[in-house]
Amino acid sequence: MLRTKVESDYLVRIPKELRESLQVGEELLVKVDHAGHILLIPKAHALEILEHTAGMWQGRTDMPEDGVAYVNQLRQGHRLHNLGAISEAGD
Repeated sequence: MLRTKVESDYLVRIPKELRESLQVGEELLVKVDHAGHILLIPKAHALEILEHTAGMWQGRTDMPEDGVAYVNQLRQGHRLHNLGAISEAGD
């Protein structure tokens, strides 16, 4: 395990052993997981993963092409289901 310290202004130095996979000026996404680990993810890599996974949803006829429309459709179905449960309970 490599070690580093949090310096003034909360700066953290990347250990030399990890620097070869990063470039100066590269934008990183930062996340702290449930165990407290700090994850640094190159933004370009994250976008590449999103592009790849988005492609598997393209061309489907059973889903709207617009993600917002799809989520609204899901929410509407959930609301209708809840309304049905309410009216059944009231009968």
